[in-house]
Amino acid sequence: MRFCIRFKLFLFSGILSSFTTLAQYDPGATASLGIGHGYTALSQSVMRNTFNSNSKSTVKAGQVDYVYLGSGDYSGFEEKITRAMMSANKGNDRTKIRNFLSSARTMHQFTMRSRAFGLKDTYLSDILATGIAWNWEMYHQTKASKQKVVEFRNAIKANLVKDGVKNEVFKLSAEEKKTWILSFMYNNSMLAQTIKQSGKISTLHKQQLAQTAKEAGIADIASVSLK
Repeated sequence: MRFCIRFKLFLFSGILSSFTTLAQYDPGATASLGIGHGYTALSQSVMRNTFNSNSKSTVKAGQVDYVYLGSGDYSGFEEKITRAMMSANKGNDRTKIRNFLSSARTMHQFTMRSRAFGLKDTYLSDILATGIAWNWEMYHQTKASKQKVVEFRNAIKANLVKDGVKNEVFKLSAEEKKTWILSFMYNNSMLAQTIKQSGKISTLHKQQLAQTAKEAGIADIASVSLK
């Protein structure tokens, strides 16, 4: 079955609550910057049973796992979000939107976090493992085990080379592949930014983290163990 990859920008309406207060994450929205039905289906397919895997060795995933993201990809994605938000509401402040998106420093955050876990930022499996581990750390307010995160990455990598998943990833154009993973990355970094700005994690934040993880294929982040 071919997934219908549609990258609609289901943008949360409260990302700009006023001209002075930024980053109100709307829990009633899809909790997503770029999740379409195809994103959810493919993400769930990639993640399926990864936490039940006992695989501890890196499986060669070849081209299916590799992705290169440069600064132009990030700025282009931010411009895509900005255009969609301006189209939805002409009263939005373009400069404030771009400043908020840039302030999350998504490229830097994922590079640094991936390296801290002993992972790289040029593979889908590494980026997915990094994002879920980051989400998990925010939800549980504790550090994840480097070994557990690496094992999780290996399980994701193993799933990526399964025919059903591999074939769907190969059907994506280079642009679609980047949009898929950038959506995942920005969903995590935008929510991390709102939590950082608030200075504490609230019940609402935990609900948002759980929803973001669910959209990425993790049914219940509360029951996952990365310690």
